[in-house]
Amino acid sequence: MALNQGASQEAIQYHYDVGNDFYAPWLGPTMIYSAAIWPDDPKAACNLAEAQYAKLDWHIAGAGLGKGDRVLDIGCGWGGTMRRAIDSAGIGEAVGLTLSDAQADWIAEHQAGQPMRAEVQPWQAYRDAEPFDGIISIGAFEHFAKPEMDRTAKVAHYGDFFRFCADSLKPGGRLSLQTIVWMNVAPENEAGNLPLHIFPESNLPHVSEVFEAAAPYFHPMAYHNRPRDYSRTLREWIRDLGRNRAELSAMTDAETVKRYRDGFAGFVLGFEKGVIGLTRYSFLKR
Repeated sequence: MALNQGASQEAIQYHYDVGNDFYAPWLGPTMIYSAAIWPDDPKAACNLAEAQYAKLDWHIAGAGLGKGDRVLDIGCGWGGTMRRAIDSAGIGEAVGLTLSDAQADWIAEHQAGQPMRAEVQPWQAYRDAEPFDGIISIGAFEHFAKPEMDRTAKVAHYGDFFRFCADSLKPGGRLSLQTIVWMNVAPENEAGNLPLHIFPESNLPHVSEVFEAAAPYFHPMAYHNRPRDYSRTLREWIRDLGRNRAELSAMTDAETVKRYRDGFAGFVLGFEKGVIGLTRYSFLKR
């Protein structure tokens, strides 16, 4: 299978290798860079860290993980999912895949002694001697297709991903997936509704493309679409970017901070107007 169907390693590094110190002030102690799960009641007390842990717990359960299990985290970020799976589910080993050298360095520095490690390579190139009990992938699927790819090309490449996951799982293994998706937008307007100045070379799937690509390899066991989970998370990030603007501008520059805040603000509108959705899936290997 081709190794560079989606966003290139250079495009990923352009975004994620801004610097670990840049992300820490506004992502908070979890260092989780994806939509949290917030209470349905907007008045219910819940902070960003609690909402992020609720999201991680959803995926840990969705991947069917338990004590002593092995998990593969595709698009592992700074290792938050792996840490939570070790702490809350007692898994025995976690392997994370990332295309960001900065993220892998952060994990190596902060998680010494934990049964987890990060590999800097695309999923297409990764092979493990033993199958995994579960796979989790949060916020990586959005980078698997480029804007110029049509539906046929996207579904074929997504199918390669699901086949890789099925081949990497034990019989009865599960995959838990989170991705942004297109909703109410014409195909010709899709590129204009993505902040490609933040996420270069990336495109979003449609829900139907996800299910079509997964069908030969997995049974869907759970699914939901909660756009406001992402809009509320984005508002938290925008607030904290503002609170830490001087510090962040000093370590990068004011234009970089503005680029993130403006991009996030545009994303908020997309989620709240129904242009894009936020989906989560639990799949059982066929």
